[in-house]
Amino acid sequence: MTSTADPTVSAQEACLWITPKIFDDLLDPAPGVAAFFDHHADWMDGRPVTVVFCAGNGDHILNYAGRQAWDDRFDWARYNCFALAPGGPSASARAHNRDWLARVRDGGERSANPYSAGPMFTLSEQPMDYRTLAAVYAAVRAEASRRGLAVKLLEYLEPGPEFCHSEWKTVRHPEVAVGTADAGGHVVPGVIDVTAALHADDRPYAAFPQGIPDGLGAGDFVADQTAAFVADFGLDGVMLGNQFGLVGFWHPDNAPPPTKERTAGIERFFLHLRKAMGNRQVYWMDTYWRAEVERSAWGMTDAAYHSLDAILVSTFAVLVERTEIVPNLLSKAALDGPRLLLGLDFVDPWYWYRTYLDDRRTYCYQREVLAAHADAVGGVCFFANDTFGHFVPEPELSMTLEVVRKAEGR
Repeated sequence: MTSTADPTVSAQEACLWITPKIFDDLLDPAPGVAAFFDHHADWMDGRPVTVVFCAGNGDHILNYAGRQAWDDRFDWARYNCFALAPGGPSASARAHNRDWLARVRDGGERSANPYSAGPMFTLSEQPMDYRTLAAVYAAVRAEASRRGLAVKLLEYLEPGPEFCHSEWKTVRHPEVAVGTADAGGHVVPGVIDVTAALHADDRPYAAFPQGIPDGLGAGDFVADQTAAFVADFGLDGVMLGNQFGLVGFWHPDNAPPPTKERTAGIERFFLHLRKAMGNRQVYWMDTYWRAEVERSAWGMTDAAYHSLDAILVSTFAVLVERTEIVPNLLSKAALDGPRLLLGLDFVDPWYWYRTYLDDRRTYCYQREVLAAHADAVGGVCFFANDTFGHFVPEPELSMTLEVVRKAEGR
């Protein structure tokens, strides 16, 4: 593919997330990868491109035992809405579906709630292992090379228990994952606290082949383990999701007191990860709140911010305070450090809701912000497939791309 873009224009980065749901067969990822590149060809023309592959919620990174364990299987985000609740996913799905039928089909409700917008079921029973995952990464690399595109490839690491089973967070080491999250409509523990200490674990891990020593900091483990995973699979970096490192999701009232010890532990994690990753990329999804709130409520530090290569300024409609979007963006721009990627909504790869239909007001406002504050934005970031593995409808993509091009001055 030959770029038609004006080389004198400063092009914004396109950071696109995909999940294994785009594949008809996990063992033959090439057709799905080619379809992804075809569908987003205009987005990839003449601009930096980053692909974030989200196999699951990152638990597979934490469990990874090394190259000798590529046949080990792990759960992946194969659910259209994963619920972690007493009784297990099957009981949760049955209760959810009964409630959904009563409210939506029988009651006539149209819900924008991501958990309530449709029934709950599993899309695939096909197993995933590390060898299969490596082949997916290779297929992305091969297709990008065939098209003459320089694409950065990242894996996703989520601090909580959403999207699929989380063995490391909820079974192996719940002592460092006591933070809570809403997983399929149920508030459950399973969010990693990087300042907590791990119990001894004699299982082999890529970064700790002799096992985890008692008292090792969770942040130190995550940093070294992530770097080992990224190196073994030849990736360009990692996307840290959902304010990784800062406990208390999405609102400052949920944050624990930012003591000196907690703040020091948070900074230690980010600096340790930066050192372990070397020249590889570290992208971070923020809290939805401006930098001064992240400092005062959660204990984020300037050194931690400056350890990052890019910050995803979160604007997802189901969570964001709309009045906070612009102040957050401008506060992150004032850091004069990491590249800023503005989050844009279309669909969600893990839940039913479709923002361009269910919350058109916020959907349009995100694009108004991009147009008005283009000078503060280094790129845009969005989920490229929905919960069924289908790509964003082309008309919505084209409309948003025009906003991006105008922001670039094309």
